[in-house]
Amino acid sequence: MRRLFVTGVPVTGDEFVGRQKEIKEIKYLITHGQSVILTAPRRYGKTSLLLKILEELRKEGNYTSVVDIFSVTSLGGLAERIIEVVLENRKLAYIVKSLKESIAQALKQVEIKQVIEDFEFVLNIAERNRDEQALIEEALDFPQKFTVKNKKDLYFFYDEFGDIQKLNGESLIKLMRSKFQRHSNVCYLFAGSQESVMKEIFALEKSAFYRFGRLIYLGEIERKIFADYIQSRFAEGGIAVNQQIANRILDKTKGHPYYTQLVCQHIHYAVQGEKETVESDDVEQGYREALNSERTYFEKLWEELSTAPAQLGLLIEIVKGGKNLWLLEKENGINVSRTLRLLRKRGFIKKIDEGDYSLIDPLFHSYILDQL
Repeated sequence: MRRLFVTGVPVTGDEFVGRQKEIKEIKYLITHGQSVILTAPRRYGKTSLLLKILEELRKEGNYTSVVDIFSVTSLGGLAERIIEVVLENRKLAYIVKSLKESIAQALKQVEIKQVIEDFEFVLNIAERNRDEQALIEEALDFPQKFTVKNKKDLYFFYDEFGDIQKLNGESLIKLMRSKFQRHSNVCYLFAGSQESVMKEIFALEKSAFYRFGRLIYLGEIERKIFADYIQSRFAEGGIAVNQQIANRILDKTKGHPYYTQLVCQHIHYAVQGEKETVESDDVEQGYREALNSERTYFEKLWEELSTAPAQLGLLIEIVKGGKNLWLLEKENGINVSRTLRLLRKRGFIKKIDEGDYSLIDPLFHSYILDQL
């Protein structure tokens, strides 16, 4: 399948853009036993970056595992997923499903019998009235025991870790810390979209995970590297993009990885077969089409914000370029400091300087302007 500009899924191979500095740093840290916490806005490429690193480590002969907390709905489900992704390193992930379908049939298979002999607790997966707390305690230690048994190092990635709070959050976080700090053969990577939530988990002194790993904030892709990528991808489709146009695209998207790919996708769709060179008007059209394609999502956000007038009002003021936000406190009775904290926690805004904030999502910025 020919994919020039990829959106909505993690990117791999030659679709991956830049980040060589981050790859080098994170890979160095984790291969020297230092866990890493990666945070960035939504759709900024956190998952793609860490999967890229894990791919390299796997090719070098290491074990790797990935659990997406967003997709997990219970402690038992988390335990099962941990067991599955660890067993995947030996192509044995099917064991979990086999045990749940029929223990008797599963135990007829030699490979499953061997796993049970080594890790008897796995049988608890199939119990009708299983003790989920006991199961998760065993599952959290499983990566370490598995690596000791197989004499391999394991790099374990928890994606969207901020969602851990939905699973008996504080209690589970304390349990994880107590287990993970004793795992000598396993190094952990964590990623999350809400910077404030990840900081609460990993940077507050009262948190169980305080100073557990190196906290890294993922910034923009280097401008020149991204511009060169845009030009090369269009060139693969037989379309020319000069440096000025590539930079114009990045100006419109503020270098946001997902939206840059999305805008380029719309530009390519519009010009392919029609012209051989992208022009300024094509960039504007592509940007508006990308905005329209996200409109349903933005309408939902706008509707949600409408139920919190203080947040919406402050967000509008930021979009309009308001600098002295604290005037709103006197004019409209808005508690500005509290509202700013809520907007940052929800991942809507970032702080540029004292009293100066901007929207993280460049297209949502344009959507709000359209509503005014």
